[in-house]
Amino acid sequence: MADMFSSSGTDPFAGIYDNVQAQRSQVAQYALNKAATFWNAKKTDEAITEFKKVLAFDPQNSDAIASLGKIYQGKGNTAEAIRYFKTGVQLDRTSVTAHNNLANAYLQAKQNTDAEKEFKISARMDPLNPLADYTLGILYTQTDRFAEAEAQFNKVAKVSPRDGNVPYSLGVLYNKMGRPEDAAKKLVNALSLKKDFPAANYELGAAYVAMGETDKATEQLKILDTKKSSFANDLSFLLNKPKMLFMDASNNRSFNQLLRAGSPLWMLDPTLLKAPDASKKVSVAIQFNNKMDIASIMNPANWEIARAKSTEGGYYNNSMPVKSTEVTIPKRPFSVTYNPATRQASVTFTVQQNAAGDATIDPAHLVFKFSGKDASGRQMDTTGDQIDGYAAKAF
Repeated sequence: MADMFSSSGTDPFAGIYDNVQAQRSQVAQYALNKAATFWNAKKTDEAITEFKKVLAFDPQNSDAIASLGKIYQGKGNTAEAIRYFKTGVQLDRTSVTAHNNLANAYLQAKQNTDAEKEFKISARMDPLNPLADYTLGILYTQTDRFAEAEAQFNKVAKVSPRDGNVPYSLGVLYNKMGRPEDAAKKLVNALSLKKDFPAANYELGAAYVAMGETDKATEQLKILDTKKSSFANDLSFLLNKPKMLFMDASNNRSFNQLLRAGSPLWMLDPTLLKAPDASKKVSVAIQFNNKMDIASIMNPANWEIARAKSTEGGYYNNSMPVKSTEVTIPKRPFSVTYNPATRQASVTFTVQQNAAGDATIDPAHLVFKFSGKDASGRQMDTTGDQIDGYAAKAF
């Protein structure tokens, strides 16, 4: 039998195998470089082809696997991204980056349970790296697990006290929780740590809007406008909440909002309201700044008519005791009509003369309040959701 080995005792095929492997490695490296060039040029389809060629020659190339996952993730194809990132984890279960990549893909796919599991693995593997804990905070914020989110961000703050993203995320969380005062404090801190931070300017403006501090919110809008940030439109939308503007006397019907306290009821309509027990429907025209939701504004349940008792609206009957002759005003209007073209509502309610025919009224101090929403679904600005004749403007 012929000797299978050379005189030196080595396998003659080993050299051939090594040469083939070297050639495969060279082809894989060439494809990897080519793929990176395509990817940098944003030619993602060509990059995918080359990265897959890399894997054809080197199936365990972690760079190609991770890159394919990231490209598919960028394209929104989370199923393919997860498939490649899973392979990356299987190749190296000790890689924090591989677990983070897979967790982020799960998060994008809204597979929150799997994402949470992978982030927790990453956090345990590298407790000094705040990325996994921070992203867990984001996940908990998005899924309304507020207490857990707050705990995560506070944990990260101890590791990265100078990172402006952490107080920013706490500010976002507190805004979502309805704690604008706490949000504003964190967001001011975030902007002190990270000067050019439009997202924080927006969230701070949103907190000020929720607190009713319109001037401060407007300051943040000016900053965003200066930066030409897209967040400016978002904050402007929040600031431009629906308000009443004025009462349009020219479109009232049998109602004079300027009549003083103790005015005889018949002055609203001398023809019909002098007779004892006579009643009449009167209406007030109220102008709004925004287009209103038609169903909301025409629903009488969203309106309230009351006697004024505030600094802004004055005081019914000038704070004097109301006499027995004073007319009773219904809390809810009889009906409301709305003209979308003019953005004006007509609020109709009934007044009734008493049996003696000497009923009195204080039209200037009847407050009309609307608690509905506009056509964009925004609730009324509480600084302009009511009006009366005394104030002349909304308050």
